[in-house]
Amino acid sequence: MIQTGLAALGYDVGRAGADGLVGPDTLAAGRAWLAAGGKAAMAPVAPPPPSKPTGAMIYQGAARYPVREIIVHCAATRADWMAGRALSEKVAEIRRWHLANGWNDIGYHHIIDRDGSTARGRAETVIGSHTLGKNSGTIGICLLGGHGSAETDRFLDHFTPEQDRVLRQMIASIGLRTQIQRVSGHNEYAAKACPGFNVPLWLKR
Repeated sequence: MIQTGLAALGYDVGRAGADGLVGPDTLAAGRAWLAAGGKAAMAPVAPPPPSKPTGAMIYQGAARYPVREIIVHCAATRADWMAGRALSEKVAEIRRWHLANGWNDIGYHHIIDRDGSTARGRAETVIGSHTLGKNSGTIGICLLGGHGSAETDRFLDHFTPEQDRVLRQMIASIGLRTQIQRVSGHNEYAAKACPGFNVPLWLKR
């Protein structure tokens, strides 16, 4: 059975498991398997457990706001947006959008491309411009993709397994540099789809 094979390779075929019904979860798992070239799924990397907090802390701005939260975003770009172009060019384009808004730089601290490559935006010690009313003491991470998404969609509906793996690794890495207490999505603070999935549910899965 297709579901059994996908599950054996580490792909999520849904809460019911291999039930013989090819639904959206199984289809998403199949797309992820194809995107990975038929390889087994990468094991997710979870943030450090809250029972073992780091003693380090990142502070932002002159007021030295302690960073205790990560907020996940998407660029709302199509999967083939600027395909074949360097990530630095894509970041420059997003920076241009944000400068046009009157901001003094790109609003995010980190950007994750479709292939899992990453780029820095603002320094983590600089207050971002990514979530109205929640910029101080937070780090904004932006995933490329997410065009046409809804806040109830699954991660793999709009993003890649590589982005899933790297986002989890990045969250874990930031958690070693500062005392993260919450990882949230932009849609928890604004009436919009961004980042195109439910971040708390994604973390649990």
